[in-house]
Amino acid sequence: MIPDSFVEKALGYYEREGSPFLQNRKKVKHQIYVDGCNTLHLGKPSNCFPEIPTWRKYLKEYEGYTDKDIRNRLNEITCNLSRSELDDELDFEYFMDQWAHNYSPAAEFAHLIDQLKVGIRDKKAGDVLGSLKRYEGAFSGSDVLCMSLEEPITLSWLQWAMEQAKEPCNIHNL
Repeated sequence: MIPDSFVEKALGYYEREGSPFLQNRKKVKHQIYVDGCNTLHLGKPSNCFPEIPTWRKYLKEYEGYTDKDIRNRLNEITCNLSRSELDDELDFEYFMDQWAHNYSPAAEFAHLIDQLKVGIRDKKAGDVLGSLKRYEGAFSGSDVLCMSLEEPITLSWLQWAMEQAKEPCNIHNL
C-alpha cells in the first residue's frame, strides 16, 4: 500500500511545480530514462540499432550461452541450426523482433517491472498517481515490449515503488 503521506506529498509537489516529485539518489541500482513519447527505458537508449550478430555472437552475448554450451548442446539450444551456420548473420527481421521484445532498453525496463512485480494495488493511489501502460506486439516484424506513462506524476510512484522493492533508481528525461 502506498502511504497517504507519500501520495499527498507527490500530488502537492506536482500541483506546485508541474513536474513529478523525484529524488536524486546517490546509490542506485538502476538509471531509468523517459523519452519524448513517455516510453521508459532501463539505461540510456541509443539512437542506433545494434548490428546484426552472427548466431554464435547472438547465442553468447544475448542468450547467455557459453562456448562449451554451444559446442556440446547446440541441438538442444536450437534444433534447426547447424554448426556450419554459427558464423552466419541472423535474419534481420528475426533479430530485430528478438531485440525489441527482449533486449532493447525499453524491453529491459518492462522485464524488470515484471520481475519485481511492481504495480499499483491501491485503487485510490492508482487514480491519483497514474499508472504504466504496457505495449506488447506479438507478430513478426512488429514485435515490441515496452511501457509508457499514462501521466508524468506516475514517475513519483515508480521511484517510490522501486525503492520499496529494494531496487532504488534515478529517473531522467531524455
